[in-house]
Amino acid sequence: MKEKRLFLPYVLVASSLLLPVLTLVFYSFGYSVYLANHHLFPLISALVFIVSALVISKKNIYCKISAFLPMFSLINLVLCLFKDRSAVALVCMIVCFICSAIIAENACSSAKAKIASVITSAFLAVLIIVVSILCVGFGNFGQNSVVERIYSPEKTFYAEIVDSDQGALGGDTVVYVYKNNWLNLLVLTIRKTPQRVYIGEWKEYESMQTEWKNENCLLINSEEYNIEN
Repeated sequence: MKEKRLFLPYVLVASSLLLPVLTLVFYSFGYSVYLANHHLFPLISALVFIVSALVISKKNIYCKISAFLPMFSLINLVLCLFKDRSAVALVCMIVCFICSAIIAENACSSAKAKIASVITSAFLAVLIIVVSILCVGFGNFGQNSVVERIYSPEKTFYAEIVDSDQGALGGDTVVYVYKNNWLNLLVLTIRKTPQRVYIGEWKEYESMQTEWKNENCLLINSEEYNIEN
């Protein structure tokens, strides 16, 4: 029975590295990875780790790679919170880390591996506390609001005018251009990284003139901005 369940730690490692690896790979090709549903990915991750922790705790399952689970979970946690600074994502990813520490403790067969796992988990737990404080304390410090979306004539692209409110520090008016297609992988969405074509003064969008000259040229206050395919 033990051998039949040895795949489980590898599944957990793969699930923890899914978001970081895809983000890195697609970023190198000029694409970005987003959470298709901001709560779905963290919730599924937490559920998988909870069930796995219960199974591994009750069975004699040993796998050396489990010692790396806390580290992989932390990487996943930070990246997930970078994409979604919500309380749901924070709680779910902390649950994943706690479960990964439990799994590492139970799945490491040697005493040295167990000690190393405990020390690593404790160190990473401190980092998690710091990350959590930063997310809770500064997550809502700046607020970005899309005030207008303008499609190109053939709808190949669309421009988003964003009001970036930074509180007492003021803010900016930013224009991003997105390519109007993407790949939906249920929990993740992959699309071309948006082009930031303009940064102006805060509240400038109220008087800013923005329109498409043609499919690859955006006019902002009569100035032309060429868009790359």
